[in-house]
Amino acid sequence: MFIKQLYTGCLSEAAYYIESEGEAAIIDPLRDIDAYTALAKERGASIKYIFETHFHADFVSGHLDLAKATGAPIVYGPKTETNFPIHKAEDGEKFRLGESTIEVLHTPGHTVESSCYLVRSADGKPEALFTGDTLFVGDVGRPDLSSGNLSREELASMLYDSLHSKILPLPNDLVVYPAHGPGSSCGKNLGPSTFSTLGQEKETNYALKEQTREEFVKAVTDGLDAPPSYFSINARINKEGYESLEGVLEAGMQPLNIASLKELIDNGAILLDTRKPESFVLGFVPGSIGIGLNGRFAEWAGSLLPFDKPIVLVTAPGEERKA
Repeated sequence: MFIKQLYTGCLSEAAYYIESEGEAAIIDPLRDIDAYTALAKERGASIKYIFETHFHADFVSGHLDLAKATGAPIVYGPKTETNFPIHKAEDGEKFRLGESTIEVLHTPGHTVESSCYLVRSADGKPEALFTGDTLFVGDVGRPDLSSGNLSREELASMLYDSLHSKILPLPNDLVVYPAHGPGSSCGKNLGPSTFSTLGQEKETNYALKEQTREEFVKAVTDGLDAPPSYFSINARINKEGYESLEGVLEAGMQPLNIASLKELIDNGAILLDTRKPESFVLGFVPGSIGIGLNGRFAEWAGSLLPFDKPIVLVTAPGEERKA
């Protein structure tokens, strides 16, 4: 079994490439799928499955584009409803990947459809658990991001059951691979590492210590900041679908002349300058907003900019596509 964590620091997001005997699966892919298809090609493997742990709120997933590029099915856990074709797995359903098996563990609490994926070796030994936003290093997923009528307390109670019935009984040496690391807003205070073991989490994670359901619910719901404004929009996009990334790039990578720029600004477009701050302060188009591509660009842009206005990008030469 080959496992590679593909970590994107500016989003504190971890996607995963797992492979056995030339068959690969991608867990929680980001919007840009090139890293996954390139790795599979490099290793001479074919992508057989795309597993999603839940409807992500902090980024737009690459599930649709990756499915189109590879023909692999998109797999979600129970209680999932989408506007596009998926394989809605049952709790406990198993998927063969080479000599390994991937088992679906439905773990509602962060969201109602949240599921973890347990990888077993050919002899049935648990090797790795991909926990999505159910269990982080030092934390658990916040229970206030679900759509529907469930309160955070109701979801936290569901999370308590998920952890105690599905995860805590697993072996202590099991490697835990979460979907996020430090800096993510999907939990309250994630630890400094991007993976752990279940035994380590039992010793150090406040949410896994011995406590009553009431104590757990209070612990995971106290002190939650308001989620970023774009979270609900991203979750909806991931559920309903989107235009392909290539289509977005084709439409967006069109240079503008001064007359076209002025017309767009007059009609309410946002001028987003993505150059480095030290370049921005030396001169910028009046009225533009400066958010440099370095650092946590996507989070700042998502938090500060409205979603109902066109955006004109100002970039350093060669960074148009990245922006």
